[in-house]
Amino acid sequence: MKILAFVVGIFVAAFAAAGLIAPSGLNWIAEHGVTPRAFYFYAAVRIAMGLVLISAASASREPKAIRVLGYIILIAGITTAFVGLLAIDRAHAIIAWWLKQGADGVRLTAIPMLVMGSFVAWACAPARRAA
Repeated sequence: MKILAFVVGIFVAAFAAAGLIAPSGLNWIAEHGVTPRAFYFYAAVRIAMGLVLISAASASREPKAIRVLGYIILIAGITTAFVGLLAIDRAHAIIAWWLKQGADGVRLTAIPMLVMGSFVAWACAPARRAA
């Protein structure tokens, strides 16, 4: 499970780095992802990521931090599912506001994602073998 958490960290960091380099890609995802079906997909991904981190926490370099991060992501996933079910109009308004912030706003959003993904990847990285 630790390797899967490492892959999740790398994926999140790479996704955020792509957002820093080409914020228009994140804009496209935001513009086309404001449907209940998309929110259910995002919820499933977040819930799965949270469960992976919670499961891998005990084997990581920072078990408490990874476990807390896993629970935060799990709660965010559950919340995302409820947004897709109950508040899609409000989510659409928030995303429209976010898109109006321009490339700098997208980049500011990508920075914490990059830090989080890098931290997870570092904390769950495979142990180095002695030469």
